[in-house]
Amino acid sequence: MPRFPLWLLPLTIPILYLLKSRPLPSRETVIPPDEERVLLLGASSGIGKDLALAYARRGAKVFLLARRADVLEEVRKECEEAAAQAGKKAEVLVFRGDMTKVADLVSAREMIVKAWSGVDTVHILAGLPSTSLLMDLAGVSLDRSSPSTASPSGAPLAFSLKGESTGSGPSFEGLERVEKEARAVAEVNYLGTVLALSCFLPLLASSSRSPALHHLSSVAATVPAPHRVIYAATKSAGLMAVESCRVECEGCGVRFFSLCPGTIDNEFRLKTATSQTGGRDETKLPIKHAWEGLLLQPEAVTKTILHHLSLSPKPQPLIPYPPFNFFRALDAPPKHLVHMPLMYRFAMFVRDTPLGWGYIEPAARRKYGLIGRA
Repeated sequence: MPRFPLWLLPLTIPILYLLKSRPLPSRETVIPPDEERVLLLGASSGIGKDLALAYARRGAKVFLLARRADVLEEVRKECEEAAAQAGKKAEVLVFRGDMTKVADLVSAREMIVKAWSGVDTVHILAGLPSTSLLMDLAGVSLDRSSPSTASPSGAPLAFSLKGESTGSGPSFEGLERVEKEARAVAEVNYLGTVLALSCFLPLLASSSRSPALHHLSSVAATVPAPHRVIYAATKSAGLMAVESCRVECEGCGVRFFSLCPGTIDNEFRLKTATSQTGGRDETKLPIKHAWEGLLLQPEAVTKTILHHLSLSPKPQPLIPYPPFNFFRALDAPPKHLVHMPLMYRFAMFVRDTPLGWGYIEPAARRKYGLIGRA
């Protein structure tokens, strides 16, 4: 049997490099950044505002929709200033509207059609937080069992109402608090997402050379976490709406992309379902966990979104080296679901394994200050 000449081995790397499939042209070669028509649903603060400023610096046409008119006008001025500083001239349109109101969405769509005849990129960004423990919101506490609260099962923790056994459960007023918060958060995180998809998807597909839709979701949509019961449920519903719509509308030409970030270091985490302030700031609580190290910087999140939207929507070789790149069946489209940081993607896959209930769930309870109750 002839021996392989070892002197050829160092040549394999440059040969593979030369034969490697080149990435397809960026989406930005199809739609130059200064010609892109962008709709931002929920652009008065947080990542929505950051994206608006980033697009303005590119000279894009930016349409901002939000509920707070005064803040919306401030963002518009900041966008114009950012564009001027970058030597660009951005066209910024604003519309005071509610993403959960059909009339507002239709009016915004008509305004876009009249101004630009269509849209290239739609961002669904609006969201409401909810960081209360579900039973705390209902007025019921869960603490170490005592003689007055012990359950028949002998569990180490027991529900109680003002130190006494809850009996049949929370009060009428407690359930009303749960109802109010759940409805408010679901209206925006789920219903608003479904309405936005329904309203703008046909226009997006019919008016852009490379249509793209981005949904800002959350790790909470894919990995259960304490203090996030209502938020996680509604973000999961919104994410599944986008994902199911992606499957339903395969072939329409729209690139769907959802980002699931962890907690972002901006004002969103300090909001409540009904107020811009007063939320639960874990960094200020006596929790033995490096919270500051887990917070994502808004700039990194914005760059990640823009990077993924800049990729070609066409399938590319999964393994870009021969002979694999010759088999077109192995081509894969760009990712439609991205976790940030990547460790949360791993957590999503292993949460129903021993590693999930043996490590990930205890780590989540520790992260949110629930370790030590039992």
